[in-house]
Amino acid sequence: MLPQRKSLNDIIKESNNKEAEALKSKIDDLRKQRNDFILEAKSYRRKLEYKEAEYAAISKFLESTNNSKESREMGQLKRLKNRLEFKLSTEARMSLQDERDIVRKIDEIDIQLKKVGKVIHLSRKVEFVKGDLETFKNKLIEADKKITDLDVQLDDLYRSLRRVLKIDTSRAKPMKPKRQQGPSAPEINMEDIAIIKTKGKTKEIKEETKIE
Repeated sequence: MLPQRKSLNDIIKESNNKEAEALKSKIDDLRKQRNDFILEAKSYRRKLEYKEAEYAAISKFLESTNNSKESREMGQLKRLKNRLEFKLSTEARMSLQDERDIVRKIDEIDIQLKKVGKVIHLSRKVEFVKGDLETFKNKLIEADKKITDLDVQLDDLYRSLRRVLKIDTSRAKPMKPKRQQGPSAPEINMEDIAIIKTKGKTKEIKEETKIE
């Protein structure tokens, strides 16, 4: 029957090594920070995808209306509306039919202005969306960098921990201390102390194995 593999915590407790305990405490703290940054990166990625879709939709709409007569002549439409409203309110000898015609023209201009207003609003909004895209991209890059930096720190801490515990990673078994007699230490499951690194881009980050 194969000997039961021990967890990293069990090995550290049995070693009664204060240095190993301190290293494990640092590892736990950095792993928690790393998980937080992974969640942060996922959040920024979702926001980035949403803003990219929004930017594409607005840009497509603006391309279809950018050369429209209404968009180019908004100032003229406003001036025409002002003249008609002034005429309607000041001309005393206006027939009922003329008054109705002016009101109808004002309503038509309002419809055109509403369309043009939408174009102008989206033209301004697309600039804000571009700003959001740049912000979220930078935030995602920053989170990725922090995860990578933590990976490097964790690698160093795990190497130190293996050294302190006399673990030979090349054979996934404990290394026997030199000039020491007695039975060999129990076999160790190296998966318990393996750091799960990000594969490829951050969007491919998977949940890492927890160390008890």
